[in-house]
Amino acid sequence: MPGKDKGVWSAFGLAGSIGLNMVANIAVGLFLGRWADSRLDSSPWATVAGIVLGMVAGLWATYKKIVK
Repeated sequence: MPGKDKGVWSAFGLAGSIGLNMVANIAVGLFLGRWADSRLDSSPWATVAGIVLGMVAGLWATYKKIVK
């Protein structure tokens, strides 16, 4: 059943892609928030906002990938 194996690997690839996408978006938000905190002396608020925006961006990208 080679077709069945291909579907399983495709699903693993999609799940891994979604996970990596979420982590990357949150990491970018974290680093930009920390950078803004260091410039504006607003710790921890820019970091928190960056993480939240990273999560929202990751969820939006995940939604777009799943709908496609």
